[in-house]
Amino acid sequence: MGWLIHNHTPACIRDEIARLCTWDNERGRGFPVLISRKGSVWYAAVRSEPASGRLISGTDASGSFQTDATGGYTFAAVFLTRREGGGWGYKDMDETAGPVESEAPAKLLDLLSPTTNDHARDWRQRCRDHAARAGRRLKPGDVIRFAEPLRFSDGTEGQTFRVNKERFAGANRATTFFTCIETGKDCRIARVMSRDWTRI
Repeated sequence: MGWLIHNHTPACIRDEIARLCTWDNERGRGFPVLISRKGSVWYAAVRSEPASGRLISGTDASGSFQTDATGGYTFAAVFLTRREGGGWGYKDMDETAGPVESEAPAKLLDLLSPTTNDHARDWRQRCRDHAARAGRRLKPGDVIRFAEPLRFSDGTEGQTFRVNKERFAGANRATTFFTCIETGKDCRIARVMSRDWTRI
């Protein structure tokens, strides 16, 4: 599905995401169990329950999710959002589409029903890999090595860095920066926790 753009921004985007995850009709009902945001991307664990009992197959109608004793299951939905010309828009998909955006938290993934869908399984693994990387902690003095060298705007490259933390004059909190072992230069590294590195 493509982008849907509205000419106004919802008063509460979280409430709008919850509304988009909710339905009640002759086939069944759905509602969000957990909603999480990462930047402009929203992740939701959505519970789907049939109007009548458990399907004989033990899976949902698409055959992608294992149903429980009630015939229901929980899947992940992903909403890309953006503001545009005073309006607001979203693009939604479920995990079986294999979204590129894969930063759903582990607590959301733990709520999902077992799936046989390859795209959904791959997406869940990418989310768990990201959560594991993001959950790492760095402390001053640590030395880390990236899987691939990083190239900086001055044309230099570095792969191994020492972690530093310092509170500069006038700052409210300490700043983390890195010293490149190869060049000796101090630098900042964007999105360091989501990158592929190991502590050495």
